Amino acid sequence: MPDPATVTVPDVSPSPDPKVRSEGYKFYYFNNPGVSFAEAYRDLAECRAHLIVAGPAQVPGFIPWDEAHRRETRQGTIFLMGPSVVQMVTGVVVLGAMAAVILPKMERGVRSNKMRRCMGTRGYERYAIPEKAWDTLNNGDEQQLLLMQAKLASAPKPQDEAVTE
Repeated sequence: MPDPATVTVPDVSPSPDPKVRSEGYKFYYFNNPGVSFAEAYRDLAECRAHLIVAGPAQVPGFIPWDEAHRRETRQGTIFLMGPSVVQMVTGVVVLGAMAAVILPKMERGVRSNKMRRCMGTRGYERYAIPEKAWDTLNNGDEQQLLLMQAKLASAPKPQDEAVTE
């Protein structure tokens, strides 16, 4: 375990920006001044081990077990013409774009809920930080992330209100 003094962390001092406070349920770090750096590291490592790494599995739609045996094989050419096909393709493109925006936020929410529940039962409180600082603490090399989060988690109690949402 390295010396916590050698671990560099982003600035998490309380922000006067009301947006940081209002988004504290999404962008935060954990703190429990009663734990050591090593204990915070172990707690964070255990809780982070339960996070989804590869995302949810895609399950195919319903197909009856014997469907393949009852299907007729047809050959021919399919002509895609008409406004209904264009509308359908446009709808698929729009849904794909919406999924690209929504799915990362949903994944972040699931990860956040798991961490909040796991760390909260161990006596840690959450403190709001700007999104940029949150990104620094949650994206990158897993070992470095654990060290930074453990340093903040075991630091003295912040001079800020804990996030309760």
